Amino acid sequence: MSQNGAGKGAAPKRNPLQLPEGINKRCDLPPEAYWHADKVNTPHATRPGYSTGGQNIKVGVNQFQIKEISGKDICQYDVAVLPEPKGMIVYKKAWNCKAFQRKLAEMKAPWLHDSRKLAWSSANIPSFSLKIDLGEDEGRPGRSNQIMTVEVKQTCKVRMEALKGYLEKKIGWDNSVLECISFLDHALRQGPSERMRLIKRTLFNDHSETRRLNAATEAIKGIYSAIRLNNSLGGSGVGLGVNVDVSNQTFWIGQKFEQLARSYLSSMDRKWENLDYAGMGKALLPVKTTKKDGSPTWGMSEAFKILRRLQNIRFTVNHRGSKDLGNKEYKVKGFLFDAKYGSEGSNAKVVTFTRNMPDGNPKEYSVYDYYLQQYRHRVQHWYLPLVESTNGGFFPMEVCDIGRFNPFPFKLDPNQTSEMIKFAVQRPPQRKTEVMRMVQNLDWGKDRYLSHFGIKIDPTMPMIPAKLLPNPIIQYGNKAVDPKMTGRWDLRGVKFVAPNKLPLVAWAFVIVDGCVDQQSVQHFADAFKTAYAGHGGRISSKPMIMCPPRGLSPAAIVGKAYNDCGRAFKQDPQIIFYILPSKAAGTYEHLKQHNECNVACLTQMLQGQHVRKCQPQYCSNVAMKVNAKLGGRTSRIAVKGNGPAFFGSTPTMMIGLDLSHGATGTSAVSTAAMCVSMDAEATYYNAAVQTNGWGVEILQPANMHSMLGPLADKWRKTSNKIPQHVFYLRDGVSEGQYAHVMEFEVAEMKKVFKDVLGTVPKITVIIATKRHHIRFFPERGDKNGNCLPGTLVEREVTHPFHYDFYLCSHVAIQGTARPVHYSVIHDECGLKPDELQRILYHQCYQYCRSTTPVSLHPAVYYAHLAGARARAHENTGSNAEPANFNSEKHEVLKRPGPMSKGDKKQDNKTIDTSSTEAPPPFLLRIGQFVGRESAIKTFTDSMWWV
Repeated sequence: MSQNGAGKGAAPKRNPLQLPEGINKRCDLPPEAYWHADKVNTPHATRPGYSTGGQNIKVGVNQFQIKEISGKDICQYDVAVLPEPKGMIVYKKAWNCKAFQRKLAEMKAPWLHDSRKLAWSSANIPSFSLKIDLGEDEGRPGRSNQIMTVEVKQTCKVRMEALKGYLEKKIGWDNSVLECISFLDHALRQGPSERMRLIKRTLFNDHSETRRLNAATEAIKGIYSAIRLNNSLGGSGVGLGVNVDVSNQTFWIGQKFEQLARSYLSSMDRKWENLDYAGMGKALLPVKTTKKDGSPTWGMSEAFKILRRLQNIRFTVNHRGSKDLGNKEYKVKGFLFDAKYGSEGSNAKVVTFTRNMPDGNPKEYSVYDYYLQQYRHRVQHWYLPLVESTNGGFFPMEVCDIGRFNPFPFKLDPNQTSEMIKFAVQRPPQRKTEVMRMVQNLDWGKDRYLSHFGIKIDPTMPMIPAKLLPNPIIQYGNKAVDPKMTGRWDLRGVKFVAPNKLPLVAWAFVIVDGCVDQQSVQHFADAFKTAYAGHGGRISSKPMIMCPPRGLSPAAIVGKAYNDCGRAFKQDPQIIFYILPSKAAGTYEHLKQHNECNVACLTQMLQGQHVRKCQPQYCSNVAMKVNAKLGGRTSRIAVKGNGPAFFGSTPTMMIGLDLSHGATGTSAVSTAAMCVSMDAEATYYNAAVQTNGWGVEILQPANMHSMLGPLADKWRKTSNKIPQHVFYLRDGVSEGQYAHVMEFEVAEMKKVFKDVLGTVPKITVIIATKRHHIRFFPERGDKNGNCLPGTLVEREVTHPFHYDFYLCSHVAIQGTARPVHYSVIHDECGLKPDELQRILYHQCYQYCRSTTPVSLHPAVYYAHLAGARARAHENTGSNAEPANFNSEKHEVLKRPGPMSKGDKKQDNKTIDTSSTEAPPPFLLRIGQFVGRESAIKTFTDSMWWV
């Protein structure tokens, strides 16, 4: 449920860890690397053994084994550029400078460089320095700001034997092991990056496959590759592998800058769809506005504000007539804007600057006149805003060329997403072929760096051992269903294992914007009523059907629907169905918000087209959601006897936690969602949601108390027991945050249990993530070539000795299935691997709103859904007015005042609060305007988020 309360302290923000300077942070490092850097001692659960059940199978995997690495030491060097430049790009230019490369060639050994301050070589040479002129490579030698000195100094030797010792568990993790992995990662990338464009971990080339997403953006396929530790040591490898996968990324389309600006505006709003350049210039003109003191001024137009998203794009210029100069890249800092330029804006004819003439006298130029006199270039679209580069220059848009591979950093809109899915989806045979083609492009066998340093990689895709776990039997109210290996079953002739707790009496269908005729709605209502009753649903009356006048606000629609339904049935509405004309997120979110936060009323959204079709399967699918919201349970896993399906006589609680963050470029806060199982079989969950700072990946201590405390108390009262085992499933945490999960989240969790229950149960902490590039290609799969549900992989691609495994629990509808990587980082419950894996796999069949197993454990899946829905509960100010709910006006929640930056002490631990300049706004309370405790309790006891 939505909580309201002030936070105490703050958890660490995303990736606050500081690894030793110069270490490559783009490696796939194990948790120990971060623990070592953080100076914490958080032992990771070690693998207690392997699964003994299930059928033995083999699967191909896109992680290629490293067969051999040289045991010889590698010399590591520090590279310094003097005077110290502001940006790291100068280091890359200095390293690639022709004069410096000639000096390195004298060493007779290949060199690696990280484009920053580190270099490696087998050459054991003393320190040296060299004066270079970066202007020579650009055809403009002799400029004082381009003349620099490069100093190279040997700092240490990379002891490759240390890595072998760690993999063999002869030594613990330390910087020497980290240095080995960093070196290997650079050795792997150096050769391909000289032939292709390297962006983070992904390589692209001019022949990469592309797809246009809209007029401004395109998707490009790249080659992802990364060194990973694995447990192949003692078998066919050395304990290392190279993960190679297809990576689909979005970029701005390379074109003239003014073309890109026009294309982007047209993609953002239909009113700009057919703009010519003159029309775009008018849309970008300043608009009249007022200052805080009420005086008039000029402000940015809507189009200008949108155009600012083109910040950080790299570009070249085309007006100087020199090919060499044209290759110099600049970076967009922004678009020039100043209210002093008035209604005309900051264009090329208005903006002026002063330049000293040869006779020593200053002369003022407009940008337009300067380009005409200096370069004989007449600026055609002079009325457009000037582009400001990061080095302080100003350029007319038309002289700027946008190259390829400028990353698009924002969330894709629905149309872009649809096009991206079409481009990215590849069935396993196609993806396997693509991966092997990429391995050929990497050409490890001919890579001079790998050869020189004694690194041999097998380019053959390995077939590794796996298990196929037996599927569960699904128990319904009147019969059991065996889906076998299909991963699918249907609802024909079955009754839900538990119907809605109270008969459905007060309910209604609301037609939004007249999107469906009343006759069709009546037909659907009758069909749904029949379907739900057929599945065991308890219904005592016919629903109301309402068609509010068009043009009403969502608040007014909700107010009328709630009041009319309540009066008609003389009780609070139990659930209201809203029929929407489209998938438009705005209307959906606003209706959800006003129903849930204002009046604590459950809702079910329907699409008009599905209501008109009125297909039986759709009615049954809706019935599953409605039954869960009304307190019922869809199904459970069948067992012999009357005991719980999974836990025997041990009272067990499943907790799922997910943190979601606002999209890049927005001010949206992070949202935390926690779901806790409320029955002995973990089929029914309750949720708590709350804001969690900005970009904070670890749950705030106060949120752990305010969210888990009430849910743990409710669990105890509902079951009349105290949990002995707790399984804490955490979503979306990188290896760098494992220690923080234990230090801050689990530590606070134990305090909550002690305070609420009087005792601390045994806790097992499991990280569940799909953010990885491991894919499996089975010898025998489903009709699409994907792994069958229940495919378990715990050898070869897992950590050498940590407790982790990959599990495919679902049937992929399209594309190649992405297995879930489960990492058990703390294990007090001590279940055997077979038991733990069975619980995680079988519970995926208990997801309440589908007749297929889900890919991720339901506790985490539900938390993800609840967190997404919590976005509608944010207190933005505009959503706080009641719409005639027959209650007193509720005071709008105010955003707390600013909080000083810095560190706070919490239980003798330093907690970074620098990620939050001020505490974030908290979520609106459930039922804030109606306020009846019975309605609020009914709502919060339900699975309202499904």
